[in-house]
Amino acid sequence: MESEKFKYGTFQGVFVPTALTILGIILFLRLPWVVGNAGIGGAIIIILISVGITFLTTLSLSSIITNIQIGAGGAFSIISRSLGLETGGSIGIPLYLSQAVAVAMYIFGFREGWLWIFPDHYAILVDLGAFLFVFLIATINTKLAFKIQYGILAIVLIAIGSVITGFFQTEKLTEPQFIGNFVEAKEGELIGANFWVVFAVFFPAVTGIMAGLNMSGELKNPRKSIYTGTIWAVALTTIVYMALALMAGYMGETEELKSNFTFFVDSAYLPRLVLIGLLGATISSALTSFIGAPRVLDAIAEKNVVPFSNLLSKKNKKGEPIYSMFFTGAIVFTALMLRELNAIAPLITMFFLITYAMINLVVLIEQSLALPSFRPTFNIPILVPLLGTVSCFFVMFIVNATFSIVSIASVVAIYLFLMRRHLDYAGGYARSGLFTALAKWATEKSLELSHSDEPKSWQPDLIAPIKETREIRASFKLLYAMIHPKGSLKILGVETGKKLSRLRKNMPMVIKSLQQGGDTVSSALIDSSDFAKSVEAGIEALDAAYFKPNLVFLRLDNRLKEYDDYEHIIKTFKHQRRGVLLYVPFAKVGIGLEQTLNLWLKNVPNDWQSNKELGNNDLSILMALMMHQNWRGRLNMILVTHDSEKEGYEMLNKLKMFARLPSDINYYVLNSSEEKKWEKLPQADLNITSLEQSDDLDALLKEVSQFRSSFLYTLDSGAENAQV
Repeated sequence: MESEKFKYGTFQGVFVPTALTILGIILFLRLPWVVGNAGIGGAIIIILISVGITFLTTLSLSSIITNIQIGAGGAFSIISRSLGLETGGSIGIPLYLSQAVAVAMYIFGFREGWLWIFPDHYAILVDLGAFLFVFLIATINTKLAFKIQYGILAIVLIAIGSVITGFFQTEKLTEPQFIGNFVEAKEGELIGANFWVVFAVFFPAVTGIMAGLNMSGELKNPRKSIYTGTIWAVALTTIVYMALALMAGYMGETEELKSNFTFFVDSAYLPRLVLIGLLGATISSALTSFIGAPRVLDAIAEKNVVPFSNLLSKKNKKGEPIYSMFFTGAIVFTALMLRELNAIAPLITMFFLITYAMINLVVLIEQSLALPSFRPTFNIPILVPLLGTVSCFFVMFIVNATFSIVSIASVVAIYLFLMRRHLDYAGGYARSGLFTALAKWATEKSLELSHSDEPKSWQPDLIAPIKETREIRASFKLLYAMIHPKGSLKILGVETGKKLSRLRKNMPMVIKSLQQGGDTVSSALIDSSDFAKSVEAGIEALDAAYFKPNLVFLRLDNRLKEYDDYEHIIKTFKHQRRGVLLYVPFAKVGIGLEQTLNLWLKNVPNDWQSNKELGNNDLSILMALMMHQNWRGRLNMILVTHDSEKEGYEMLNKLKMFARLPSDINYYVLNSSEEKKWEKLPQADLNITSLEQSDDLDALLKEVSQFRSSFLYTLDSGAENAQV
């Protein structure tokens, strides 16, 4: 396992590489041209639109990052986890190649700046020297590469300072053009400089948000660092671009800005500093891309997506993907030898934009499904990923329609190829939730016509076996709180003779009342006098269906005569690893004011964090979270432990982070040997806790009487996981 000393923090691992990638060659060499064509108002509009699109993606990225425990590979990890390895690979492979080729393009930019200072040097030698520097630094010591970037950041800031100083020392400021006339530019490749052409030239400046994301596997706290570092980098660099755009408009005449690509160099207080800043920005971008690209390839290879995966996924003693680095070096060297990459430069931007679009799409799907597993600590409106997805594809076709079609076709081709390989991946996908949601929608529509079976996916899909409709009416509000808004309930009535006829008569009214909340509710009746065996047979029969319930709801009170049946059902379901919810109301109080929930955690394994296994507590947590959301009340989490109080609170704080628990939860730690534990706690309308092996029904009724409060006992099936 990789040592902690190789992990990076927010500033070093995310903010600095992201900011340096954004503050690149376009800032120093193309921003004055943008102002010359668009005017200061048009330039600011272009900057805001460009940054707006990137910022939407950054917000979506922040949301999904705070919902999952992201692995190595950045965008590949996010997309694969949510939409499957085939989709992740079809995006990740072109993204990796784009980042590798981008290293060569950054080196070409470095060479241009170098030759301005040393025009007699050979271009090929400058390229090879820059490549050798980047390759050696990245392969010998990644930590050293990040330290070097501190110096480069300082150089870039000094260069920007030189431009700003030059502005304040300008003897006569010009009258700026607010909106440009977008006439033909001087260079052939920029002919027809209308608004969208100028936009297309500028937009690559803001596509640097992958720099920190690529390091996801080597960050101390990727969930926090990626979104914090990226947002700050985007925000601060936007201020820099807008400030320099304003200054450029006042420093030079329109024609000069359009024709002189070295305007900032010529107008700076110390021109040589700007050239050095340009060199630093380009070499830093090359270094960042060369560090990030092999880590994407390594993550892809670890999932056996590409040929020679076993070799490419090997790491050295420092935990760095050394073979992926050498392979990336070979690609960069080959690209350098081609000498001209302008023809495919737009394709690189296309693959970045497709990646951004897919990140937005992942969040859009996750939010639309509204499953309990989607609980990001950084919440955004659903309009954000929707606009992000649409705007990314819009920009693709604005920048270059031909390359947009080529890039999309490439992604589809890789996807179809990977589909044929039948990749094996045990992770959970949002796509399975999407397909299930679509199937559920179809099932619900057909249910109105044909009463078909319920769908399958982990969310609260309850089956409630009863002998009287009173059992459902008395638990109506509780059931609603447990399944709303995306769960379902199937009522299984078991009786015979006149009692069955009464059930058949009263059941439609009960179903109609439950359906008024917008939830999926259906029923079935079994003519039998053996309650326990009928319930077992009915649920086992549903196992053969594609959609089946995943939780059994039982209500236990003093009026119940079939204690033996209930005990038999619970023991059987424990053996069969089925989820059980056992509701034991206190007298006539029931769930009282529906405001306060006490969640009791018992027997949490010591290695829960590494094994992602909370014992028999996952279902309790998920039920508490859903009811807390529906009640909009107060949730108290109580840990019963043999450990000290301090260790107990440390464990709860870790659980809060990993399970993305709401910030308004109150925490309590109680010693397991302590008597009358409930006297130290707030009175709850409902207590939620796990059902233990030693529990019998009489003991549960006694506990409810002692607490003078209703209880919901839960038995995990093994399919629930509060940490994912």
